[in-house]
Amino acid sequence: MKIVDISHSGSGVARENGKVVFVRGTDIGEDVVVRIVKSTAKFEVGKVAKINVRSPYRTTPPCPYFGECGGCDFQHIEYHRELALKEIMLRNELKKVGYFGEISVEVSKQIYHYRNKLKLTYRSGELGYLGDDDMFVKIKWCMLADNEILRALEDVKTYLQKYSFKYLKNITFRCFQGGVMLVFLFSEREKFSLDNCLEKYPVFLAVGEVLESDKTKIFQSYNESDMKYEILGEVFPVDAKSFLQVNCVVAEKLYSHVLKNVAGEVVVNAYSGQGVLSKLLAKKAKKVIGIEMQTSAHKIAEAIKSENMENIHAKVEDVIAKFSKVANVIVLDPARNGCHTRVLEEIIRSKIAKVVYISCNFSTLARDLKRLEKFYKIVNIKIFDMFPRTANLETCVILEKF
Repeated sequence: MKIVDISHSGSGVARENGKVVFVRGTDIGEDVVVRIVKSTAKFEVGKVAKINVRSPYRTTPPCPYFGECGGCDFQHIEYHRELALKEIMLRNELKKVGYFGEISVEVSKQIYHYRNKLKLTYRSGELGYLGDDDMFVKIKWCMLADNEILRALEDVKTYLQKYSFKYLKNITFRCFQGGVMLVFLFSEREKFSLDNCLEKYPVFLAVGEVLESDKTKIFQSYNESDMKYEILGEVFPVDAKSFLQVNCVVAEKLYSHVLKNVAGEVVVNAYSGQGVLSKLLAKKAKKVIGIEMQTSAHKIAEAIKSENMENIHAKVEDVIAKFSKVANVIVLDPARNGCHTRVLEEIIRSKIAKVVYISCNFSTLARDLKRLEKFYKIVNIKIFDMFPRTANLETCVILEKF
């Protein structure tokens, strides 16, 4: 069957017998023999059994886990082709809002070993990823992870050869200047013994479902140190639970792009996290009002704030009506599910002249742009390739009021 398009998840798209067939690890223009592994009334999912016509951009994946662990989508093609496919993926969504204009792309200098954070699932003494159908795939290393994380991973594997756990869900590795922190997330508390394998790492023990949730509690820490990282000349603390961009080099490019659009303005930074972007915005803007609901992130934002920063601990949709009245610009950087309807409705009612929308999910981005399109025009769209080799991408859209 002929691959004629690319899906939002990075799978090739074919059509046969009136059904759409999604085939991972393919490129537009290829002709492949497919083994169907899933079938529904509307679509099928297939795996490549044979390639009859190969893409000129096809290459040998360097990782032995590609196609199994579910982490990467584009190791089978050259990087410049990956970027072209990502633009097609984004354009497929932007058609829904009638945008056919220019899209620029900011590449990543590193396409491997760029991630400053890695989360691995724990199963019966082993670490790995949950691949297709939640099947556990044991791994020895990850080619996306920073090399410092990979060195720490070797020590953690040595540790897990000595100790086993009943309630351990996953382990998160996070880089900071000079080292790596380890966060063990449990579903219930259990005995933990620190071993010399881990003596050089800050280690945190947490109980909860998701690490970044306020419901998750850190109940023990070892070797806690002054953990910091630097971006655009500012130094920030690293927290075990808060969100940070996983590709520092591309994050600097993204934030620099945002800063160009806020000089001298009063800015609302919605979904502001631990205040990294707010602190950077404060160097250019007249005033920055950051809004964040996560408690640990809000506390860090309070600790680093400058005189022209105000941090609001609340859901954006609950307080946006008050602060949209005083802002000239709003920066939106929501989670993958996008903005709450009330946030968009309030922006439309306000006199905010410019919207800077940062999104890691172009499907919900397109949905939200659809709600804004009658009141704001798109003046700039740029892809920041924060996640090379995967189907994810960071998009920044600049909108101005008609």
